[in-house]
Amino acid sequence: MFQKLLGLSLVAAVSAHQNFHQFWVNDVSAGYQVGVRMPPSNSPVTDVTSNDMACNVDGSTVPSGVETVAASEGDKITVNWDISGHPGPITHFLFGPVDDASQATGIGAGWFKIDERDYVDGKWANEVMGANGGNYTFTLPTGLQSGEYLLRSEMLALHGAQTVGGAQFYMGCAQLKVTGTGSGSCTPSISIPGTYKAEDDNIYIPNVYNGFDPTTYTAPGGSVATCGGSGSGSSPSTTAAASTSASSAAVPASSAASSAPVTVSSAPAAVASSTSKAIASSTAASAAPTQTADDSEDDSCDADGDDEDDDSCEAEETSAPATAVPTTFITRTSASSVAATSSQAAATSGVASSGKVKLYGQCGGTGFTGATECESGSCVVMNDYYSQCV
Repeated sequence: MFQKLLGLSLVAAVSAHQNFHQFWVNDVSAGYQVGVRMPPSNSPVTDVTSNDMACNVDGSTVPSGVETVAASEGDKITVNWDISGHPGPITHFLFGPVDDASQATGIGAGWFKIDERDYVDGKWANEVMGANGGNYTFTLPTGLQSGEYLLRSEMLALHGAQTVGGAQFYMGCAQLKVTGTGSGSCTPSISIPGTYKAEDDNIYIPNVYNGFDPTTYTAPGGSVATCGGSGSGSSPSTTAAASTSASSAAVPASSAASSAPVTVSSAPAAVASSTSKAIASSTAASAAPTQTADDSEDDSCDADGDDEDDDSCEAEETSAPATAVPTTFITRTSASSVAATSSQAAATSGVASSGKVKLYGQCGGTGFTGATECESGSCVVMNDYYSQCV
């Protein structure tokens, strides 16, 4: 188990911070970053008492200015995240129903868990997602009341969990208008912030690199809820397009950081339509953005958005296609290439103009040749190969 976490920590040094960018309802997307409250950076939230735990930095500002996308209970939802090497779970929550999702902050009581994937069949959620282009699929519960909801997607990185406050939370909120048949509430419900504690045994894991058994791990946030008096939330699910058809074609990855081939599903594209406030697009559909395990996201952004002047820290504003379908990507990275890339990337990124390492940047580790003094925080040894300013 230690070797498993160690290998993932090496990848984490290369492909670090991440955001939730896009989602599909029954394989139909309203567009890239449509319906999603995007944060100003791709940095984690580490203070579990912060209001940013609800929907990330600036994610609770209302009105949100974000479209609300139509869905129905029982629909298949696919989310797309930046690919990351962080070991840890993915969970999904709903907040509502409310009259107007764009006016809901999501802060406080009213959240309930609808999906969870931990360590299953020898793989963390991020590993499964990494083999599928950052995509993950689950189903909305049955028994939901009709109304508008916030959908919260959370990825928890455990590579720094051996210290209190070292676990890194990444989350994003989307807005849904759900048609359901339920008349009661979904239970149990939780408060965000409020439910998570810094020293909970699934957030603070002192032996994460020495004796920790991930097969016993359960993500924070309570159990999957039951809605409207009927069984509901999805069991640990598989990622979108997990089975690639024989007609799939190999194409080169578009990432400049890697020339490794990827396998792209040939599934037909679909265009979103809705009678609610959900946006309808007539733009020609195309494949979702290609990603590889060697993600180029900057590992030095400040969780509070202080690095607003750094273009690499800002949430992506791209001309990505307005409609797309989940696409399967398969990437392969050898342990030796990961270790080499880790040292090279760390030596050239995450360093402030002062010559010191920015918050969350790498500051040490076997083979590391970059700066070792932190601009903010202190240099904490995560393992023999990776130390980080936290």
